[in-house]
Amino acid sequence: MPLGIIFIPALGGYFLLRWLNYTHFTIVRDSGYHVLLKSAIIGGIVFALAHGAILVIDRNFPEITAQWESYIDYPFSSTVALGILLEIVIVIAGNLMYGKDKAARDIAIRDGDLVELLIRESMQAPGLVELSLKSGKSYIGLAVESGIAKSGESDVSVIPMASGYLTVDTQELEITTHYAPVIEGSELDYTDFQVVIPKSEIVSVHLFDPETYQRFQRLTRRRRGGR
Repeated sequence: MPLGIIFIPALGGYFLLRWLNYTHFTIVRDSGYHVLLKSAIIGGIVFALAHGAILVIDRNFPEITAQWESYIDYPFSSTVALGILLEIVIVIAGNLMYGKDKAARDIAIRDGDLVELLIRESMQAPGLVELSLKSGKSYIGLAVESGIAKSGESDVSVIPMASGYLTVDTQELEITTHYAPVIEGSELDYTDFQVVIPKSEIVSVHLFDPETYQRFQRLTRRRRGGR
């Protein structure tokens, strides 16, 4: 078997794992060694199935394989072609049955990445999210990247609409800066204002509803005024 043919199943296996929703978020988090091993195993299985199918076709319909070889006279070319076709069919059919959003949610739940999960849910709504950091600062904004499809220690990026801090005594959010009017009046693209935050710096994440926040603020002021 030509040396190049040996690597084709592994490459095909990587393509399948990388583009199939069911395995996409797992493969991007794996180390290089695990990715290579999984790609070789999956690619080898698909390659073996394709080769078996070619043997059956050749036994029952030899004229088909003969015609193929008359156009492409290269060892195992029919097996490679059928293997690639099988992988494409598997990816298309698998993704129709198992959506990318569900795959992202399942991998986040499996790995306990609830921060990434909540941020991704805010992106799908879409809605505002509140990120409280170790520094004491808090950002309220639109999430752009949850880091759920990244390997290793991931980052989170948001378009800040406002920022503030958590009070020391009550840990209530106190908004001090509003970015929305500046962003809306700027000629720059809104993505130019995004802030990238390492996930390791995030203390807590909350979905943020401005109306609910205002109601809490009014209630807090009435309680303090009644003292």
